Amino acid sequence: MPNHRLSFLYYKKLIFSLEKKFVDGIPAKHDRLLCDLPDSSKYYQKLYLEQVESFNLGVPAMKGPLPLDENCKYCSKFHLANLKTIDKDLDISTGKDLEDKFQDFLQEILSTECPGATVKRADKKNLHNPDFLIEHSGKPIIWIEFKVIFRPYLTISKLNPNYQCYSHSLTLDISNGKKLINQRELVESQNIGIDNCIYVYWYDLPCVKGIFWMAAKHVYKHQDNQTTYERRIVPGDKTPQGKLRAAVKKIYLPLHEMNDFYSIFSLIRAKLRHMPKK
Repeated sequence: MPNHRLSFLYYKKLIFSLEKKFVDGIPAKHDRLLCDLPDSSKYYQKLYLEQVESFNLGVPAMKGPLPLDENCKYCSKFHLANLKTIDKDLDISTGKDLEDKFQDFLQEILSTECPGATVKRADKKNLHNPDFLIEHSGKPIIWIEFKVIFRPYLTISKLNPNYQCYSHSLTLDISNGKKLINQRELVESQNIGIDNCIYVYWYDLPCVKGIFWMAAKHVYKHQDNQTTYERRIVPGDKTPQGKLRAAVKKIYLPLHEMNDFYSIFSLIRAKLRHMPKK
């Protein structure tokens, strides 16, 4: 079951665990990144919880760029000015550091919410595997593909008028190579299983913030039904030899179809209840 209050509190605990020096070193760091602010709960309520409720009731998600306040102006001005100055190598190394910090934090919460469960890297021997595997008593429970999104796609409504920067910046890379195709084949095989994998997003925009996730089978439905968007190539996308290293073909997952952080632990407990007894 979801628990929105605990999900929000756990996210605050996660960002409080980060050292200031580390946060300050994140590429394109701004004043609202990875910090608990007085208006954070308001955005979580307005831009996530209320939209989830509307979606579940069959009411169309709200349209139009909201909240249209001073933070929107700040966000637009900052990110449009800094897009071309991001160091891609630093961006990649920071992403790996964030994966490590999330793994440590997830293990801490698992120890309380699901005693005996452990999380480990799952992609060391096979890079096409999801990033993490949660186990209990040596048995696999949930595989996690982990994403970090700190920058909004400010003009996404031009791509699709039903998309907004706060709700559809949860990107999923379709290229380069065949990583997603190969990973999907693994997930849909008996090695993992389509019902045993989730895609988890660390989503920290100047407005809405939190850890959100979507089951792999729903992610793949979006992959099959969405039109893939190919973004323009920007400085840093290519190696010095001119080879494209960045993924420029993407789809965008909707925030209002995402589950909250706490429900990951509810999912684990439910799976543990249905595991065969010795």
